Amino acid sequence: MKGFILLIVFFCTSLSFGQDLHLSQFYTNKMKLNPALAGHYDGSHQFTGNYRNQWSEVGIPLNTVFFAFDKQFFFFSDEINVGLLVGDDQYAGFNQKTNKFLINGAYTKRFGSHKLSAGIQMGMILRSTNLANQTFPNQWVYSDGIFDQNIYNGEPSLQLNQGFFDLNFGVVWTKKYNNLEPLIGITLFHVNRPKDTYLEDFIERLRMRKSFFAQLEWRLENNISVEPKLLYMWTTKAQDLVFGSNFKKHINAKLVKNIYAGLHMRAGFSRNVDAIFPTIGFTIDRFDMGFSYDFNVSEISQYNGRKTSLEWSLVYTLPLYNPAKLSIPCDRY
Repeated sequence: MKGFILLIVFFCTSLSFGQDLHLSQFYTNKMKLNPALAGHYDGSHQFTGNYRNQWSEVGIPLNTVFFAFDKQFFFFSDEINVGLLVGDDQYAGFNQKTNKFLINGAYTKRFGSHKLSAGIQMGMILRSTNLANQTFPNQWVYSDGIFDQNIYNGEPSLQLNQGFFDLNFGVVWTKKYNNLEPLIGITLFHVNRPKDTYLEDFIERLRMRKSFFAQLEWRLENNISVEPKLLYMWTTKAQDLVFGSNFKKHINAKLVKNIYAGLHMRAGFSRNVDAIFPTIGFTIDRFDMGFSYDFNVSEISQYNGRKTSLEWSLVYTLPLYNPAKLSIPCDRY
């Protein structure tokens, strides 16, 4: 039964997003969410790390790691922001591995209190597989009810490694209204429709994935803010919807700046809720740390005891020492 569940999960993931790596705390890694979000923070440059461990309930987990770095450069009243995004995804159950190496560039233009950003992201995606733990239909022995790997798998043109160039594009708009600050972004992934297949004589191209993201930072009294978020992604007939909110208490102490907690859920417009995940986090000095657990509430959860997936994020932001405006004190007589 565990092997059957692994096969279904792997197959559905491949169909849904071409094995695109995903995060529950999607808002922490800004360049992965939208290339135009490079430099979208109060500071000079930022380091981001994400780790996700899932599917351990069926014996062999899928581990996902992301690292990102971006830096701001001011061009008069505008910004030119650059960054680097690296991702590693390993699924030992099928000996599948995916690595991403992407460079990022974004330009932010100010129109009064409005900010409009456009970003482009490009680089290489490397994938590899190992047939040691994999079986194929030709290896099924009906009389014994098992797969026999000593039998020829019937895949003469199967290659174990592949690499392709990937191109992503995004735009973001934001504006500050007193104690409200909305942010809306649209991203197009795999704009160039790269070839993605382990078969030498079969051409399969990644479908373009579209993503819409919106969030609102609403500052209330007593140093409390509400931060609702929504992420919707779709490609061909597959779609994914994540929504929820974080609630943050601003402390502004010498060491601890804020603490927050929230609840999000993953679902779709044409399917039931897949998972819910509470989140807790805090900001200490220049470090922002977040932890979340995915509770599987879909139909497949009856086979895994509704186990959880663990994810954590760590963001380090260096302050901006060069002021945007310089004022020189002058004595008045």
